[in-house]
Amino acid sequence: MRIDLTDTEVEDGKRIYIQREGKITLKVVKVTEGFTTNKNPFVKVHFQDNTGAYTTDEFVVTENALWKIKLFTKALKLPNVIDTNMFYDRYVIAEMKKKQTTNGHIYEIKSYEPSKLTNTYEYTAPTPQHQQYKTHEQQGEYPQHTNQQHLPIDDINEDEIPF
Repeated sequence: MRIDLTDTEVEDGKRIYIQREGKITLKVVKVTEGFTTNKNPFVKVHFQDNTGAYTTDEFVVTENALWKIKLFTKALKLPNVIDTNMFYDRYVIAEMKKKQTTNGHIYEIKSYEPSKLTNTYEYTAPTPQHQQYKTHEQQGEYPQHTNQQHLPIDDINEDEIPF
């Protein structure tokens, strides 16, 4: 088995998680995607508060669970059609509650509200990058002609043309 760890990041220290109840302003710092054991897609959102502590929330992407994602994206002030990359560097106010489990207690997010730190999402098209080109005469050179072999149109197989 060959494993490539070139682009894998490792955290230097132990991650500290939020361990208090109440409304906390959180920033989305990471988004991971995967599949549940039932083969349903899910999105795991990693948050950080202003003290550097973390928490996460998971959203299963099924027809019956879209309402939960809608509540979250509404708090992020995102449009109805989204890409998970739009989550990054946006803020929400999350209500954290303590929950008892068989392994002790955990703190989980119960609800989301919009934060004043996040503006309504506006799409901005990427700015086209133009380069200044000089003509061959301006550069003091002339194009070199090559003897290229051209295939007759009848010999082109339309199934092999990449689109």
